[in-house]
Amino acid sequence: MASSTILPLLFFSILLLIIKRSEQCGTSSTDAEYVNNPVFNMDISPPIGWTYFPSTPSVTSQAIWYFVGQSNTTTDAKTMADAQVTAAMLEAIAAANLPVSSVTITDDWQPIQVENPQTTTPTGSLYGKVEGGALVQTAPGVATGSTLTYTAYTKALRVTVNGLGSTRFYWNIVQSTFLQKMTMNYHAQFTGTVTITNV
Repeated sequence: MASSTILPLLFFSILLLIIKRSEQCGTSSTDAEYVNNPVFNMDISPPIGWTYFPSTPSVTSQAIWYFVGQSNTTTDAKTMADAQVTAAMLEAIAAANLPVSSVTITDDWQPIQVENPQTTTPTGSLYGKVEGGALVQTAPGVATGSTLTYTAYTKALRVTVNGLGSTRFYWNIVQSTFLQKMTMNYHAQFTGTVTITNV
């Protein structure tokens, strides 16, 4: 076979091999998509500090039973949530070698009131169970002598990065680092997948 025929075939074979290898490595055509001011959507079992305990005891003859690290008020809980989300996201952005100087972070977290169930008469509005620093289960109060019934507690959280755009490839790196920072530093627990969308 003439060399003029072999060279194009060889080039074509190498090209197919490169394409196949890139598919096996998991590269995606969406990695190059440009996302400006991304919104990270996730489901979270929040750090207990993102909740607050009742201002008065649910049973008048008993003290308020609260969790260690829980906030005193809804304002304190919201302030803590905003500060921790912002710190983790800015660290994640910096770790992806993206600029943070003009970036602002917002979230839609709304704290809930939850009480530690260490009482013989669990008649309050809501009780919780904490594991690893996160509120993972809740149960509504019941009549005296009845048993609390717990269900898993997760809540949708939207975190928006304002003032920055990049490709989805870099935002995926930010997402992974953000989840790691939130889990390791603040004891948040996540369920399901995190999606990244435009505002």
